[in-house]
Amino acid sequence: MTSFKSKLARLGPLPAERRGTAPLAPAPAPLARERAAEDDRASAPPPAPPALCEAAAAGALPAAGGAVEAARPRAAAPGAAAAGGARPSLDELRDRISRIVARGAPPTPRADPARGELPFHVEQTPGGPLYVSRTRSLAAARVGRAPLVAARDADPAMLALLALDPALAGCDVRRALFLDTETTGLAGGTGTVPFLIGLAWFDPGAASAGPLGEPSSDGFVMEQLLLRRLGEEEPILRRLAERLEGASMIITYNGKAFDMPLLRTRYVMNRLPAPPELPHLDLVHVARRIHKARLKTRTLIALEHDVLGRVRVGDVPGGEIVACYAHFLRTGDEEALLGVVEHNAADVLAMVALVGLYGEPLGSLAAGDLAGVAATLRRAGALERAAELADAAVERGGGAAARRARGDIAKARGDKARALSDYEALAAEIDDPAVRLELAKLYEHHVRAFSRALDLADQGTAEPEPAQARRRARLRRKLDRATGGAAALALPFERAVAGGADGARPCAPPAAAPEREGEE
Repeated sequence: MTSFKSKLARLGPLPAERRGTAPLAPAPAPLARERAAEDDRASAPPPAPPALCEAAAAGALPAAGGAVEAARPRAAAPGAAAAGGARPSLDELRDRISRIVARGAPPTPRADPARGELPFHVEQTPGGPLYVSRTRSLAAARVGRAPLVAARDADPAMLALLALDPALAGCDVRRALFLDTETTGLAGGTGTVPFLIGLAWFDPGAASAGPLGEPSSDGFVMEQLLLRRLGEEEPILRRLAERLEGASMIITYNGKAFDMPLLRTRYVMNRLPAPPELPHLDLVHVARRIHKARLKTRTLIALEHDVLGRVRVGDVPGGEIVACYAHFLRTGDEEALLGVVEHNAADVLAMVALVGLYGEPLGSLAAGDLAGVAATLRRAGALERAAELADAAVERGGGAAARRARGDIAKARGDKARALSDYEALAAEIDDPAVRLELAKLYEHHVRAFSRALDLADQGTAEPEPAQARRRARLRRKLDRATGGAAALALPFERAVAGGADGARPCAPPAAAPEREGEE
């Protein structure tokens, strides 16, 4: 083990100025000495310019402690390295970084839709600024081939039947509120915020005036409410509650499952009273029932194209709306929201046009769609009106869907002859096990043509296999009794009659077992 004296011997003699009472300190290592030399050179004052040196030599300048000292660079700002080459501390480095960052570009100002390209104006409310855009449709305005004003005269009873909701029958369509939202996501929940709400309602022209003071005609008012920044929802929600209080019903597209539950959540999150509960017509359910035989997809844009006859040009896809709003919040670029605002307005006006078509379907819908209307009315129990629309659908060339609807309606009304005729024509046109099942029932119970019913059952019906097996077995028993069973009973009956001639009491022919006509 190395002794303390041997360690001191390796350190070498101390410098003369440090001998005496000063405490002993180890000599710096070579690397430390090099670093100290670099620090000394860095901290040394720069050499004076040649002109100053010459002036000092000539006596024109004071001693080095005067003007030469003044020629030296000023001391570093607070936070700089201390004299003697000491490294800056961590706090000093943080101060330097914060000063550098503070000298950066100023932040982008918040977007103000009332001062740019977006068609919004500001209304000051007790809950904060409300950004509103309000326009009025012309009397002859259309969405494709459908006039908007037709929604004013839509039959609420027909809408109630198509929606399978009797509560809508007593509503005044002229006081209906059309609603559509654009949101920050489609998942719902508390993290999803509606940033644009589109509203529309019918406004009679007698109660308002045009831009020049002239009386305006009847039309629909389109109002859009924009959330300029997150956290300013209260004015929008209060305005929506006011519109709902003056409405008789709500009309949306997929609003029962998405829009209205989301809006109710926002009222709770903002500690506001819940909006009134009104009868709700959700057009997505009506569209699925009416157009399922003709359209593969029943989105609102697809209905615009295939039912209303309008094609959107330059429309913002639904999947890009969230990104557009996020870009607007981050940069203030109003152009990013222009397409979203137009998309929302187009959705609301499309709903208005659809209500006009559905409210009077006989004169506005295609033959294939009339078949869907007739089938829906049969489900609602309006058989007479359903039969009228089914006849119109067949006459206009509705095809298999129209014949199937008319056959189902005739069967429900008890017109089995009409149903048999339609099902036979349908079976000759398409290969459908469900149609064979309906024909087998009619042949068995109405016509009592057991052989024909058995042929259809052998081809396959839209039943589970056990039910098909029971149907075939039952039809074979009925067919046997109707053919071979009659010949087998003839001989005992003749003998019984002959025995009656000898004085014996004749026997009555055995009665067949009663059939269960309703057994399926």
